[in-house]
Amino acid sequence: MYLIIGAALPAELRTTLLGLQAHFPDKSWVPESYLFLPFCTLGTITHPGLLEEIDHALRNVCPRAPLSFTTDGFEVSLRKDRISLGIKIQPSQLDHLSVKIRAAMQRAGVQNPRAHSPLTIPLARITDVPPPTVSQWIQMHHPQTFSTGSISEITLFSSWKNEEIPLIIPEEEYHFNGSI
Repeated sequence: MYLIIGAALPAELRTTLLGLQAHFPDKSWVPESYLFLPFCTLGTITHPGLLEEIDHALRNVCPRAPLSFTTDGFEVSLRKDRISLGIKIQPSQLDHLSVKIRAAMQRAGVQNPRAHSPLTIPLARITDVPPPTVSQWIQMHHPQTFSTGSISEITLFSSWKNEEIPLIIPEEEYHFNGSI
């Protein structure tokens, strides 16, 4: 399984972002199939013992209380010849949680877990969209305000990755009740 650790979005924010995806001008804007906030990518994990260690580590890294966040505008990023549009997330509490998750995964035996920094909710792949069109769309939707949200669980996601549809599936939820 290709594993990603992240957080499911609050329903209100998810609805708002789905509305933004509905306003993409054409099919060159490829909406992300599942809206979530990734913290750390683990890659392909197949060993049952390592999966158990990951499960144990995630149960122990959860904070005691929900963590609030706000959005901080759009971000355009380039990774492996793929240009993406995302929504930046603030504040540092979630950055700190992301770092703790990555450290816990290293201690659990995961080779090279990749932390997501800055924290961004992937919204769409825009590789084939001309830059002026992206800029115009961002300027038109920049005044869009998002409410403050909070997360109260970490989710382990799996991905069935292929070139056309990266399918993201929530596998396990770890509710906040431990200690950070």
